[in-house]
Amino acid sequence: MALKRLGAALSLMLVLLATHVGCASGPAGPAGTASEIADRIVAETGLERLGDARGLETDEDKLFFLGSSDYPPFADASVVQAMIRIDPRLIVVIKATNEKDVPEIKADLEKNIDPNRLICVRFSLDDVVFDSRGDVVFMAINPDAEQRVALAEAFEKIE
Repeated sequence: MALKRLGAALSLMLVLLATHVGCASGPAGPAGTASEIADRIVAETGLERLGDARGLETDEDKLFFLGSSDYPPFADASVVQAMIRIDPRLIVVIKATNEKDVPEIKADLEKNIDPNRLICVRFSLDDVVFDSRGDVVFMAINPDAEQRVALAEAFEKIE
């Protein structure tokens, strides 16, 4: 009798543990550094490479590319900008320090992106796509709708 209770208690603990672990982990974000993720997004689309990925390390970088320097801390962040300065195309990949900060980072990006001030060129907010998976936030600015969709789909596909 005691053995049955012990077995039932152990079974219940295993079920609760599996449920807790399953609930604690959301959809995983892509693996790698922000630069590696940006490179894989571009490679997945088959689009022409814009330029090399570079880190967003200073407040000036954040202000220039993200419209503000007031964001929760990033574990890693990278931007891929078109080599020609009059081209508004831009890809931003941010790895949050804490996954629970992702909704705030994404909302702040959406609020701070200013087509009249960002990256020295003009674009429409219709040219911007925002997404997130796990601890990774993705933003692309691209006036070509097909390319913008391809970038967003590539972000969803890569591991």
